[in-house]
Amino acid sequence: MDHVCLVFPILPGKTANARTFQKDLDTTRKAEYTVSEGRLGIPREYWYIAELPTGDLLIGVFDAPDAGATIGQFVQSQDSFDLWFKDQVRLATGVDLNNPPADMKLPELVSTFEA
Repeated sequence: MDHVCLVFPILPGKTANARTFQKDLDTTRKAEYTVSEGRLGIPREYWYIAELPTGDLLIGVFDAPDAGATIGQFVQSQDSFDLWFKDQVRLATGVDLNNPPADMKLPELVSTFEA
């Protein structure tokens, strides 16, 4: 199982949008979110907002059997929920996950502990 972390700087003044997006995932969009995660093979996903003096960050952590394949499938997806999800990320962070920046790299996993 691959463990993936995504980190997106939140645009100035858009932290409330990021919070609303996450609330929608847990409430009004929960059923669609569940279907999407199942289709993508993601059994576990967590989202955080880190408030830093240099600006807020939207941080996503998920597990997938093959992270590269999962990310590729999500980027290419034209499913209506996935398009909505990617649009919410774009509105909060400016990052277009339909066309991710060519130089976008995943954070490097440098340590792990499992009991």
